Amino acid sequence: MSINWVYFSDTNSPPREIKKFIEKQQYQILSANQVEKLHSLLAGNNQSVIFLEAYTQFNVYDLCQEISALYPHVYIILIVPEEMENLKKAMLMGASDTLRSTYDLGELSETVAHAKKFMNHRERMEPSSINLVKEQGKVIAVSSPKGGVGRTVLTINLAVAFAKMGKRVAVIDGNLQFGEVGIYYNVKPKKTIYEWVKEGYGRPNYSISQYMTTVDSGVSVLSAPPRPEFFEGISEKHMKEAIEEVKNQFDIILIDMPVYLSEIHLRCLDLADEILLLSLNEISGLRLCQLYLDTLEAIHLRGKVKLILNRNAKGQGLDQKRIEEILTIDVYHTLPDQGNIVSSSIKTGQPFLLSHPRSSIGKAVLNLTEKLYAQKSDGHVVSKKDKKWFQVGKRGGKKNVTI
Repeated sequence: MSINWVYFSDTNSPPREIKKFIEKQQYQILSANQVEKLHSLLAGNNQSVIFLEAYTQFNVYDLCQEISALYPHVYIILIVPEEMENLKKAMLMGASDTLRSTYDLGELSETVAHAKKFMNHRERMEPSSINLVKEQGKVIAVSSPKGGVGRTVLTINLAVAFAKMGKRVAVIDGNLQFGEVGIYYNVKPKKTIYEWVKEGYGRPNYSISQYMTTVDSGVSVLSAPPRPEFFEGISEKHMKEAIEEVKNQFDIILIDMPVYLSEIHLRCLDLADEILLLSLNEISGLRLCQLYLDTLEAIHLRGKVKLILNRNAKGQGLDQKRIEEILTIDVYHTLPDQGNIVSSSIKTGQPFLLSHPRSSIGKAVLNLTEKLYAQKSDGHVVSKKDKKWFQVGKRGGKKNVTI
């Protein structure tokens, strides 16, 4: 794979350790200290990775935003001081990754490895010429029949991870009564899906993006209604139209699902390309997952499911093979137990992929993102049994599948 490695600094400082490391990887790195030369190095090359360091003549964030706009296929590694505001601003301005100005060899190695993985994915999956017709976005529903397993935490961090890969990402808060996506991003949205239904639905001049909130990572959020009772004004048809419209504007659409299944949420699962089923390695949660899987099989949706084990620790709970035997589905991915980092992330309203991107949980989510990105859209898990559990009850005046 051929990668065009570029280093830019307006202080005339050489790449030093970066140059040595890249050359050890059997690559060549080109340097520039003037914007004109930088443009000549990037123009016409869709396989470019740039280390961007600017302190004197240019505002590094403005320069990053300009490069991101002019060369959307360039993978930008922004070298900044290690402060949360810098990390947040870097993501908002279009950086693909960040590197501390006081980086060590391990951090540099991880950053370069991640850039190479991304460029390798792009080379395999994207055509050599740019396709001007945008394909519809991929919809991923993050679900669990049990609360407190980390569903929303995974959703918001997956969104940040996809955004770091250069994707346009939207999050739809599917918990229409008590959605918390905005809280987990530390934003209070001025407009939500409720306002879109009232004002913009069915009106071509009102784009759904006008009712979405952009958070620091560059992710756009379609938030739940501001009051629980407002969810009654949102129908299955509204949700279907919202998802279809968002698919036309974004590359990745993540839906944070509630623990119950109404007609609205069955429609969300039906429209999803992937269903991530999150569970803890404990009996009660796995039992609910079994019922959930049986329910999805009854309505022919089980084939989309990918099982994720959260807070997984060696020696605790059931053996992974035993879980796969019980649920008759392979474990697609595991996430480690790092409660202190996750708890701090929730309290501050900052995804841990921004605050602790190199933590074990951060790396695990990035690996999951790469697996989902690399996988073909039709690669479904085949179910192995044919039980049907489909008990229909009533909740809030709407039909719900009770798990």
